[in-house]
Amino acid sequence: MSGQLSTREKTLSILVGGVAFLIVTFFTTGYFLKSKARLNADLATKTRVLKKVQELSAEKALYEQREAWLREKQPKLANDERAGGELLAQVKELAKKHVVQIESPVIRQVVRKPELPYVAVGVEIETKSEWPALLAFLGELQAPEQFIALDVDSLKIDGEDQTKMRGKFKIARWYAPK
Repeated sequence: MSGQLSTREKTLSILVGGVAFLIVTFFTTGYFLKSKARLNADLATKTRVLKKVQELSAEKALYEQREAWLREKQPKLANDERAGGELLAQVKELAKKHVVQIESPVIRQVVRKPELPYVAVGVEIETKSEWPALLAFLGELQAPEQFIALDVDSLKIDGEDQTKMRGKFKIARWYAPK
């Protein structure tokens, strides 16, 4: 059995070796191509993160300035029980000024969560008014130094009077955390 290989055996062994080499090359190449694609994706992600960090650090002074403005301007919550009533009174006064009818006002619970950068005091209202009056009311309500956030539940044309809009709003004033 240890003799010389015949021509046919030599051809067969070369063919088997070639096929084995091609299979190993195919799988190895596939592995390296997948690894290269994964590494390229990781590099792109890390490059984006680095770029974003560089942008944020370049704007550090701006964010410090905004933080100082916020600490100076954002109101402090003095009394949890009265804050909701004060917000509702402010909303009613503004609604009266802009001829917006307030219906079903409800004062919501004070929201204090340690992960939030504010304490929220809220009210829920339903409105009925003409479209321009509602826009003026909402615009003045959300003036920059008011620290009022608005969530619209629904806004639709009044079924009884097509010239009026009906809206349901959740309004919250954000106070500085303690």
